Amino acid sequence: MELSLAEITETIGVLGFVFYMLSYFLLLIGKIAGTDNSYILMNFIAASCVLVSLIHNFNLASALIQTFWIVISVVGLVRYNFLLKSTSKPMIHVDTV
Repeated sequence: MELSLAEITETIGVLGFVFYMLSYFLLLIGKIAGTDNSYILMNFIAASCVLVSLIHNFNLASALIQTFWIVISVVGLVRYNFLLKSTSKPMIHVDTV
């Protein structure tokens, strides 16, 4: 059985939907934080999958949303993994008695 381009892109889009729902569900039940790499990566993957699915049935509004979501995810990954880690100073804790 051979899959058509439409079936392949639709399947990829559904996979993107699964990543969106899973990441949001895990965020809401407190299993991950919005600043966790896993949350950001799941959203990046989700947006990328949905964007690929638009190859067959293009929709400008959806393409813009997915592109923006990909950019936000990349900014978040860079910010949390490179910028904040390189500028963070060690915290000194002082115990008071």
